[in-house]
Amino acid sequence: MVARRLGFDLQSLEIFVTVCKTGSMTVTAVQTGLTQPAVSRQISNLEQRLGVTLIERGSRPVRPTLAGQRLVSAAEHLLSEATAIPTLLQNADVGIIPKLRLGLIDSLSDPLVPLLIKSLRDRVASISVATGFMEPLRHRLLKRELDAVVSADPFDDVDGFERFELFQEQFVVLVSRGEPPFGDEAEFRNFAMRYPMIRSGTTSGIALRVEQQFRRMRLEVPHAFSCETIESIVSLVAAGIGWSILTPVCVRKCVALAPAIQVLQMPGAGFSRHIYLVVRRGELGGFSRQLSTLCRRAIQKNYMPQLVAIAPWMSNAIVVAQN
Repeated sequence: MVARRLGFDLQSLEIFVTVCKTGSMTVTAVQTGLTQPAVSRQISNLEQRLGVTLIERGSRPVRPTLAGQRLVSAAEHLLSEATAIPTLLQNADVGIIPKLRLGLIDSLSDPLVPLLIKSLRDRVASISVATGFMEPLRHRLLKRELDAVVSADPFDDVDGFERFELFQEQFVVLVSRGEPPFGDEAEFRNFAMRYPMIRSGTTSGIALRVEQQFRRMRLEVPHAFSCETIESIVSLVAAGIGWSILTPVCVRKCVALAPAIQVLQMPGAGFSRHIYLVVRRGELGGFSRQLSTLCRRAIQKNYMPQLVAIAPWMSNAIVVAQN
């Protein structure tokens, strides 16, 4: 039935590929345990089902036609995938994930990515990581180009996804060394309107949240500079060129620049973001919960101590979610 529907089956593909590689139906018969006429019939039947000529008749050694060359390439891929199925099933029994395509917002790429890869080496056979802005990562997960995404987007507007909250973090103000802390919101407003602000790229999730907060505060902050990367923003702050609003994990990403900056509390309550692990429902099984636990553990053990060393009050700026 499969051969009638698709025009081929794995056995006929394997015989065809072997004929093309050996250049001989006789040698192929020996290797496959068939008779030479049986090999010839398999090739003829495959050609009839596909409606194309696959080998050049009368050539010695046997050579594939252009259509046959294309089929060899496609067939080798299919046969490789089929050969891997037993191993894939065996790995499922011992809890090994064959492949994980993970996406993370840029603010979490370092050091969370190396920490996760190190923790997952015995659980995932192959890992690929994509970092960037929240919106492109969302599209890639929806298009099934990624298996999981860590970002501020909970995907609560679409069906078929599971989300695991990892942590909540308060937005913070980054200024150069020597600036006094803000006593209240009035002092912050006066500061924000007098000094140049270095904004995140306009398409980033942080940039959108900051502009929303300014609108809520009815605060007009002059446009001065805009940078696409967190490292560039923190570098400019460290150089005394301006100030910015980021989050604690952004500060942790640029910890080497910490001696040249100050991290101050953002006046007012409630300006924060939640970070989630989002996966398609049912596809990763119990591994999704394991992955969320690893992310929380990395934040607790590898982010919090560094942040508290920069500014002790940041012990309250991140709240790691419970399992």
